[in-house]
Amino acid sequence: MPRPDRNLSDRRRRIVVRGGVGILAAAVAAGLSGGEAMAQQSPSQAFPAIDPRVAPPLAQNPPRLIDPTRVLVTLKQGESRESLRQEAARRQLESSDGTMAAVVAAIEAASAASDRSLVLDLPASGREQDGRTAAPGVVQSQDDFAASLAPEAARLVGTLRQMPQVEAVEPNRMFFANQGSATADSINAILGGGAPPRVDGLRAPAQGDPGAASAPAPVPGPGPAPWRAAPQADAAPAVSDDPFAVLQWHLFDHSLVAAANRVPGGTGFLTYRANHRGTNAAGPVVAIIDTGLVTGHEDVATTRVLAGYDFISLDLVANDGDGRDADPADPGDGSDADLCFSGSPATESTWHGSHVAGIAGVVEADNRLGIGLPGVAVRIVPIRALGRCGGLESDIIDAMRWAAGLPVPGVPANPNPARVINMSLGGPGACARAYQAAVDEVLAAGAIVVVAAGNEAQDARGVSPASCNGVITVAASDMRGFITPYSNFGPRIDILAPGGDVDRDDDGNGLADGIVSIVSTQAGGYGLKPGTSMAAPLVAAAAAALLAERPQMTGEEVRQALMTTALARSSTECPRGCGAGLLQVSAPPGGVATSSVRPAR
Repeated sequence: MPRPDRNLSDRRRRIVVRGGVGILAAAVAAGLSGGEAMAQQSPSQAFPAIDPRVAPPLAQNPPRLIDPTRVLVTLKQGESRESLRQEAARRQLESSDGTMAAVVAAIEAASAASDRSLVLDLPASGREQDGRTAAPGVVQSQDDFAASLAPEAARLVGTLRQMPQVEAVEPNRMFFANQGSATADSINAILGGGAPPRVDGLRAPAQGDPGAASAPAPVPGPGPAPWRAAPQADAAPAVSDDPFAVLQWHLFDHSLVAAANRVPGGTGFLTYRANHRGTNAAGPVVAIIDTGLVTGHEDVATTRVLAGYDFISLDLVANDGDGRDADPADPGDGSDADLCFSGSPATESTWHGSHVAGIAGVVEADNRLGIGLPGVAVRIVPIRALGRCGGLESDIIDAMRWAAGLPVPGVPANPNPARVINMSLGGPGACARAYQAAVDEVLAAGAIVVVAAGNEAQDARGVSPASCNGVITVAASDMRGFITPYSNFGPRIDILAPGGDVDRDDDGNGLADGIVSIVSTQAGGYGLKPGTSMAAPLVAAAAAALLAERPQMTGEEVRQALMTTALARSSTECPRGCGAGLLQVSAPPGGVATSSVRPAR
């Protein structure tokens, strides 16, 4: 399961902006982010101070954190909360101890995670008395989670498992953002574990590998980078006038060799956007289930940000002191030492949800500020389910249901149900039954669910929600169109999209090949991050582009259109499974693929 990766933590082999966003912040402070002066500068001029020895770690999911105060109970087909309560009440009459009375009370007080799933409160003691402030529990991955619970809670779990109406009783797991500089890496370092091997292309680049990072960082010369060719004769696709658009290589067009605004790992958003520039009618609704959205950012298209919600139920995780409410603003997910559990380290805020939303399209188009819009002008519903220490499965399930327009007890109805739901998050273990039940209901409501494959360099069948049936699972690629060393892989992957690799500098501009997007102004406003978290919202944006042109398309039709138009990957580019291949939203030169904005017929 997810463990610290020695290669990923070897900071001497990175090419990055100092502190993750510091040089971007310096560029903004120097006035480089507004107007033509910035747009006319090369990346090496805009971001001159590169330190290859400093890099944020790439987050990996620790395998052993759960909510010690609640469990997820999934009922068998045809059963209901009432049938379970009646069985518990019958057994209570025959029981001589108080266990069944506690079970009946827990069932009556439970909230519904889906039509077949319940969230049950557990009896607690000590530091776990107040469920709103309880710290996550640490569980050994090889043990039954019930063994880590208080005796009374463990007895309740055991009793529920024996009832004929119950299909499963599962822990309320802690999930994490799939990107760099998250809490998960630091927690995982405390919990321990070795690194998975990197072989058969899933590795950090060797020193002789073109594009591999080395110290010091190479200074771009007048000639092409090692694998680049001279520009093609036909006109290059034009980038927007947004100053950081020149760094959005993930939006460039695909070509077999790199040229002006074309790279082998390009997706074609640039040409798609050029063909749709000026047609900024309100696009489909895309929900981002994440850490929330920063407020007051210069590049956020506020008229396209719809009402969201904060689903974090634990005050310790929420960091805003007011529980679940209609404010999805991100107050930061940084934490003090010992906050998440005894021995947990201090962490800095990631602003992950804003970075993901920026990639999906929450930014203003062609405003000479920040980054460019990938596709259509989508409307964003920010939903907060991740905070300090991660996010609970029960909160994420409620967020999914609300995003799709399904009822959630105690929460007002979503006035803007999403057609596309992006979940750049994950946790260890195959898809829980309660999770799958929620996914099934969301899909039945007409939503498309796009999820990050995870950053553990392992088979995606071992993590969730990437392993859930019906979701579109996205692996991460680099500028060459190769799967990245950290990305999960295997038969559960549906498609590959750019997530970046900060061990590489394939365009020779002196900057790590991460994905640029927005972060809090506290952190400089813009940042480069790697991860499958960055790949998923590109696929969400492509799905939204399809729906903008054909609103009547079903989720399965969108999936098939995306997969039909993807560029197949070779065994060298992806040795262990990348699904249909590299995402494409417009035809690359030579007509290698048809436009993914034309649904398969």
